[in-house]
Amino acid sequence: MPAFALIFMMLLGPLAKAASFSTMVDDLSLSALELTFSESKVASVLGSSGKDLTKDERRAAAVLVSAGIFSPDDLLSAARVASKYQQFQLSQAGKSDHLIGPFGASVTHTRLNRIGDHSELLKEQAFITSLQQLLSQGVITGYDLRKVNINDGFDPQKTLTYSHSSIVHLKQLSTLLKSEGVDGLLYAAPKISAFLFRDEWGEPPDNVVELKDGTRVVNGKEWVVFFEFESSVEKSKFHRVVTKYAKKDLENQPGLIADAWWQPFYYSETLVDDFAYINLVLLKSNTTEATLTVLPEKVMRVKSALDNRGWEVSVEDVWVNKPFYRFLQGGFK
Repeated sequence: MPAFALIFMMLLGPLAKAASFSTMVDDLSLSALELTFSESKVASVLGSSGKDLTKDERRAAAVLVSAGIFSPDDLLSAARVASKYQQFQLSQAGKSDHLIGPFGASVTHTRLNRIGDHSELLKEQAFITSLQQLLSQGVITGYDLRKVNINDGFDPQKTLTYSHSSIVHLKQLSTLLKSEGVDGLLYAAPKISAFLFRDEWGEPPDNVVELKDGTRVVNGKEWVVFFEFESSVEKSKFHRVVTKYAKKDLENQPGLIADAWWQPFYYSETLVDDFAYINLVLLKSNTTEATLTVLPEKVMRVKSALDNRGWEVSVEDVWVNKPFYRFLQGGFK
């Protein structure tokens, strides 16, 4: 057995039976397509990659590269192949359900008009009631409620998670990114949120409610958006674009896209320059998950407040843009 295939099978462990490229082709019902790939076509697709594979495996790999599951460079690393195929399998479970389209494409504008509604999430009263209690007790600054495991299948290195309440804003941001030379795919789904209202933001909108202690909370129907870039470098480009054109520093500030926020909310699961480290606390039921953005020094208090409430609780490391980090610290810009 070639060394690459042996390492690949070891990496996949229990999934070793599905490790071969030929098996992947069978699983994806691409066998008939594979038979059309001549040796010259395989060589054209793969170049010098995968030369330690058998002839049949190399042909199967060429089919998978042509299908967009791998790149030729992926074949140079058994670990990367295993990771990419796992991501693809996860994506079939839900990632593709939320694909809107490429940045700046006409189809993206059209599909943003019909993402769906928030009715199912609003039925999660047990979640909502408990989380509102934590807000009123000052344990958390806000929460998001969204479909469970919605981010499965995304490559953390290439993805930013963004939130907003305005479809017009998302349309304009998508086009702005394209115009600034940032390419990628936009995914979006409904979420509901609640977060503390900062008095310095100005006149509160209609969806702000006042708690018994006078604390004001924004209850919103929003969208969780996944910006999937071609490489991790694009995350910094995205950050520069948002900072310049989608972050408000003054009331009625000119030169911004529609519905710019004082403190835009977006985070990365991997380190990004000029981002701040925080924790993301996740609560999961069978159908829904809540995400709480928490300063590291407050995580233990939050976890303690969640004890004995019957949810699966986990804590992840994420990196958030500085304006939102300041929101968590009590700032308004």
